[in-house]
Amino acid sequence: MKIIADTSGVIALLDQADRHHHDVAQLIRIAELIIPVAILPEVDYLATKYLGERVARAFLDDTTAGAFTYLAMEASDLSQATKIMGLYSDIPIGFVDASIAASGDRHHIQNVLTLDRKHFSVIRSQQFGYFTLLP
Repeated sequence: MKIIADTSGVIALLDQADRHHHDVAQLIRIAELIIPVAILPEVDYLATKYLGERVARAFLDDTTAGAFTYLAMEASDLSQATKIMGLYSDIPIGFVDASIAASGDRHHIQNVLTLDRKHFSVIRSQQFGYFTLLP
């Protein structure tokens, strides 16, 4: 099973005090965690601010070492993300969430590791309807 990560899911993984940490840690033991490039600035900022630079660096090191699957963004993903942002402008859906949806669609990844139910519960995929939100 493949799971594309949102920032909130990764922060829950990194923060052992997070109430979702155990569930997220268990989940990634049985699934391939996909780390889209769009979340890296947010993860770095939040992890550094709340968990320390060492934790943020360890996550980036793990990602580059292959502990997670890194997913680059294509120009088509950028175009699709801006379309998604326009479709849901009343919510509004931000660039990071829209790009995760666009990349998930392109790579046929229905599962999203996120605590952001507000945004991801309304975004519809062109491939499979709604995304499955985990944990």
